[in-house]
Amino acid sequence: MPQRDYLLRLIEEAAQVIAQIAHLREEGQPSQAVSAVIDGLEKLFGLTVTELGSLDTDQLFGQLTREESPENARDKCIIFAALNNQAGLAYAERDLPALSQPAFHLALVFTLRALTGFSRSNLPPITPNVDHLLYQLEGFELPASTLELLAAYRLETGSAKPAA
Repeated sequence: MPQRDYLLRLIEEAAQVIAQIAHLREEGQPSQAVSAVIDGLEKLFGLTVTELGSLDTDQLFGQLTREESPENARDKCIIFAALNNQAGLAYAERDLPALSQPAFHLALVFTLRALTGFSRSNLPPITPNVDHLLYQLEGFELPASTLELLAAYRLETGSAKPAA
């Protein structure tokens, strides 16, 4: 039961951080929203921005999921994706596509990894919407590894939209 309590606490904390970020964005404070995303990533995952920037998606995935139960691993990926989605939205509001699109891409990758690699039952309400992320990424060239994840997701969900 301690694992379950840890997971619930992590999801609650993430939901509070995401609510704070959304509030800052709604108040027209995207810079503060980005700072809140960075603080949230550091607080929830114990990773500095420098560490996050130095890891590729496979290394980040390993960092988040290593020695975690499947449910915890999935939810940590979803929380990470949700925070990156908020960063992408804040950057988009500042008209900074060079920063928003990589954030949306990370959100998409971790959402897809969570949804294709783990159970989809009882998903946290903060789970990003794949179609919304794809909309945000229009014009962004998705790497082959992301297209493969997207194809696997669509195969599992029976949604046969083209991956490009």
